[in-house]
Amino acid sequence: MSNLSVLAFDETPRGHGGRGATEQIARLLDSSEIDAPSGLYDEALTLAKEGRFAPSTDRLRMLLTLDPIDSDASLLLGKVLAARGQWQEALQRLDASQANGALVPSPLRERVENSLRNQIQDAEEHRVRIAARERSEIRNLRAEAKRLRSDNAVLDSQVQALYKRVRLWSSATALISGCAAALLLVAIISGGTSANAETVTIAPAPFDDVELAAITTTVEGTDKALADAASMAVTSYKYGVELPAEPIEVTTTMAEVTESDVAPIGLDISHTVVSGDTLGSIALQHYGKSSKWRDIRDGNADVLNGGIKLSLGMSLNIPALTE
Repeated sequence: MSNLSVLAFDETPRGHGGRGATEQIARLLDSSEIDAPSGLYDEALTLAKEGRFAPSTDRLRMLLTLDPIDSDASLLLGKVLAARGQWQEALQRLDASQANGALVPSPLRERVENSLRNQIQDAEEHRVRIAARERSEIRNLRAEAKRLRSDNAVLDSQVQALYKRVRLWSSATALISGCAAALLLVAIISGGTSANAETVTIAPAPFDDVELAAITTTVEGTDKALADAASMAVTSYKYGVELPAEPIEVTTTMAEVTESDVAPIGLDISHTVVSGDTLGSIALQHYGKSSKWRDIRDGNADVLNGGIKLSLGMSLNIPALTE
């Protein structure tokens, strides 16, 4: 709703409308021999002396409505308003009184003017203090916002760094699991009754463009599968996969095979299963090749029931090779 529609003054008149109500009241009072201005003035003066400035102000305003050029009423209203601290209107009433011929005391005017000047100055100083406080609060808010943005940037950087480390450690974990599985498979296939411990130690270190000094790989033993697994770990590290700070040690066993342990190919002999035997180790012992374990499995299908699980004391037939 616009301001114009709010101030439309579309109320319904109480009578027939028209003007001059104040003059009619004044004429009626005169015809009734009622001296309303004098009565209102005297009552306002009495109330002012009693310190009842609000009702005194009402009587004087009523009087000035009936007689707007009453200089004494304007002067008294100016003093009452000054007593109430309404310096701006008090000065206006003193000016109206002087314009209508009254003599305004100089001390009264000076006091009202000085008080009005101080009031304006106090209001200006208050406005300046409020503005300064608002500017200070704005500066503090901007500084706080800048600090929060800086903290947020640091947190983002830390989150990104942690995310990168998680990915690297995930890759390293997958690599180590793969190497461990490969070494375990080698151990299962190549295990024997008499074994030598073999250890692969992979330790990270700084490296440059000339040589791969990032990882030192030590292979104790002669097993090629272990050396290949260690080489795979070195290559993976070289191309961006971080390994743990501590060295990784993987231990497996290799069977000791001599020429006297290898059965002549072409003769059927028997073998009693002892602790640590596998089909691969038995094939390596009798054939010199662990890959021939299937021949032993196939030649003992009735004993193994088509599987590869061995039990202690089981007697296996070592069939002669056909090739």
